[in-house]
Amino acid sequence: MYIIHFIICLCVFNKETTTLNSTTASPTIAATTAASVATTAASVATTVAATIAEAVITTELTFRSPSETFTSDLLDTSSAAFKTRAALLVSTLGPFYKEAFSSFRTITVNSFSEGSIIQTIGLGFPSTSAPNGTQIGNVLVAAASNITAFGIDTNSISVDGTQVSSGVSHKITLFTASFLVLMSWIVSSQQ
Repeated sequence: MYIIHFIICLCVFNKETTTLNSTTASPTIAATTAASVATTAASVATTVAATIAEAVITTELTFRSPSETFTSDLLDTSSAAFKTRAALLVSTLGPFYKEAFSSFRTITVNSFSEGSIIQTIGLGFPSTSAPNGTQIGNVLVAAASNITAFGIDTNSISVDGTQVSSGVSHKITLFTASFLVLMSWIVSSQQ
């Protein structure tokens, strides 16, 4: 703001000085100077606005691909195997997180480890609108059945070190529940 004000004042001062020193100053010089001031001020304002960055926090997402075999070259971030698998994860998972969260910014593969293949991924969100770990994990749980490029063990998903439920529900019939209550009553009455 001060830079813009200084540039405008400097240009206005130069214009007035030029006009005072020259008895034959033409209107073209004044118009050109005014246009130059406007262009310079807009350029400075654009540059200043573009350099302001938002604070992004990274959430660590980990999951296991049970149907795949780990190879030691996945430990080397510069290897072709690491880069190929990382690109696959980014291109496959990125769209699911973009669709689920308008605030989603980045996805970065941090590492792979042994145990079939265990992926550790960083997901970036603005610090002011980051979803919680359960929401982040639930996106992967929901997406798992639609992903064919690699396997996802939904019971292995964790966000920032906290296990996320896979959403598996256990259904029990009324008959089974009644039977269990009856058996519990019989066992407790015999004691």
